[in-house]
Amino acid sequence: MSYLVLARKWRPTNFSEVVGQDHAVSALKNSISSKNIHHAYLFTGTRGIGKTSIARILAKALNCSDLIDNSEPCNACGSCISINEGAAIDFIEIDAASRRGIEDTKNLLETISYLPSSSKYKIYLIDEVHMLTPESFNALLKNLEEPPPHVIFMFATTEYKKILPTIISRCLQVNLSSVSIKTISDQLGEIFSKEEIKYDENSIGLIAEAAQGSIRDALSISEKVISFCNRNLKEKEVRDILGIPEPEIITNLLKSILDEDITKILSILENYGEYEDHEFLLKSLMDLIQDVAISQFEKKSSKNNLNDFLKTDPTKLQFLYQLGLSNLKHFSLGYDSFSILKMTLLKMVAFSPESQKKNSLKNKKQDNLEIQWPRIFTDLNLNGISKNLLRQASITKHKDKLKLSFPKNILSIINEDQKIDIEKSFEDYLKTDLVFFYDDDVDPKLTPEFEEKNKDKGLRRNIKKNMEKDKNFNEIIGGLKVESVKFNKNK
Repeated sequence: MSYLVLARKWRPTNFSEVVGQDHAVSALKNSISSKNIHHAYLFTGTRGIGKTSIARILAKALNCSDLIDNSEPCNACGSCISINEGAAIDFIEIDAASRRGIEDTKNLLETISYLPSSSKYKIYLIDEVHMLTPESFNALLKNLEEPPPHVIFMFATTEYKKILPTIISRCLQVNLSSVSIKTISDQLGEIFSKEEIKYDENSIGLIAEAAQGSIRDALSISEKVISFCNRNLKEKEVRDILGIPEPEIITNLLKSILDEDITKILSILENYGEYEDHEFLLKSLMDLIQDVAISQFEKKSSKNNLNDFLKTDPTKLQFLYQLGLSNLKHFSLGYDSFSILKMTLLKMVAFSPESQKKNSLKNKKQDNLEIQWPRIFTDLNLNGISKNLLRQASITKHKDKLKLSFPKNILSIINEDQKIDIEKSFEDYLKTDLVFFYDDDVDPKLTPEFEEKNKDKGLRRNIKKNMEKDKNFNEIIGGLKVESVKFNKNK
């Protein structure tokens, strides 16, 4: 016999084998035993939690000829066996992802009027029903509202919000929840024992945590881990296979973020690896932040690895969590995950309230410094006439007040538009709001024009000195004496 994967081998065949959905199972069993059968069921919830499996069990129970305790299918009668083997004529299961068009739906609905061949009900199970087109949904409406007494519809979906409200209102909605880590761990332990697979408790806990509430995912992950570990599961090997970081990495990372130690953060990332599961690392960090935040408000004793963080400002923890949450969506874009993680952690430091406060104080100190005029003249974003006018000004600054002094002839011709240009250039450069004053008390030696002339004179003096020291130049002029000659314009 060919090998059967764990997810199929351990798929529940009756209600008692369903894991983590006690509320739904109890409601369905009561409905069967009391014979209050609805004509349409809608099973909703995330992937791998038993939507299709429960629908099949319900279908078997409704058509079973020998119910156990008035609710459990016997799995021994002809109807149950045919459904288990996928050969039931009166149980039609389709996948809406591949048969979603209006023609497919019309072909399906044409068979509704025919009576079941050997069962009590003709049952239609449509998986991923949210994939149907609007036209297909509209074709279903009338049949859902008043179906023949021998027909029952069952729908399963992971995204029920995409289904038309008119469809939902005609169904009995059964909401399935994500399975807890403990429930998954217990189920894996039972399966591994029956499969004669060796394991330790921590390795099972890691698989259950990685499954994120899905029993099917837990069994699929187990297949991979069992193959790599040769049926002997150990915590360290499971961590390596699944790319789950050690708890110390996460705690050190959070400590470095709170200490705003960029060097340490980058070092941890480099040691963690460029090809690991970076999205999982960020999620693990967020889980730790969440544990710390909850422990701050609980009176119970916290875990040892949380004690160092309990005195952290709760608002900062909320800030870090929200920032991480907003950046998780970027991992689905297909961009380099290592870069996304790195920039997210740097953002947690750069945007922290403490960093913002430090930068604010730094800017405030900078605002109070005396302006380095006329050195900053060339750095101002200013062109045209306004720049030429400012070239002849001397400037002094005290706190948020800036005094611009121009020669009288210049001050008299400056218009309001030019003043606006000049003032904006200073505020953009200093990154602060200023109060401006204008007068004609200019100091000619403190203007950009004066500094430029001095630079030209100094440049000419340096050129002359270098030429006089140059031996080749002295040999060329051969001791010639150059004298200045004055010309009489009248002659």
